[in-house]
Amino acid sequence: MTIIKIISKKDYEKTHTKPNQKVVWNEIAKPWKTYVVNPIPIVKEFLKNKKGKIIDLGCGAGRNMIRSKDIEYYGIDFSEIQIKQAEEYCKKNNIHAHLYQLEADNLKQFENEMFDSGLCIASLHCIELKQKRKKALKEFYRVLRKDAEALITVWNSDDKRFKEVKNHGEIYMSWKENHIPHMRYYYLFKKKEFIELITSCGFEILEFYEPREKDRFSKKNWIIRLKKI
Repeated sequence: MTIIKIISKKDYEKTHTKPNQKVVWNEIAKPWKTYVVNPIPIVKEFLKNKKGKIIDLGCGAGRNMIRSKDIEYYGIDFSEIQIKQAEEYCKKNNIHAHLYQLEADNLKQFENEMFDSGLCIASLHCIELKQKRKKALKEFYRVLRKDAEALITVWNSDDKRFKEVKNHGEIYMSWKENHIPHMRYYYLFKKKEFIELITSCGFEILEFYEPREKDRFSKKNWIIRLKKI
């Protein structure tokens, strides 16, 4: 059974050593894969009729890569275990994908304006340090072609589960597996802060999705469809 604990980063590190996030995500990769399985409906909707090269920044085990003869995916994740799982997933489902173990803020091996579309699903809020989050978005911007659309999501910090950590800032959230707690880092954006970060990196916001009935992801996350201008 998985028990979740949410605590501010500051409070946790008063009594604990700062957890290495690459180690954390490698250790929970296997159970996480079984927990996070199906493509997200809004992502499926976004990918409909898309063609060409698509970058999936923070792809995890590949759940949002949907088979299409018209799409060539480039999946990026800092966890080597998750990348291996994504390789297995894509092979099993006959998905054309290239997978790389890389940090999101360092995409130097990719050319400017290389990608036709982009995904950054529930990954920006996992990046430690403000400057690294902004650099990751700037890299995302750089590798997308002009007028390319992308979909980006972060957690909705107004969710009641974040009340105890004042709905903002750096937190750790536990993933307890076999009685061993693994503390995942997240940054809770304020809505205005999230929007300002995106526009400061040069993107135009095309749509800020409203919560949808019977769509848990849209209620728990802020979702933006954007364009490189």
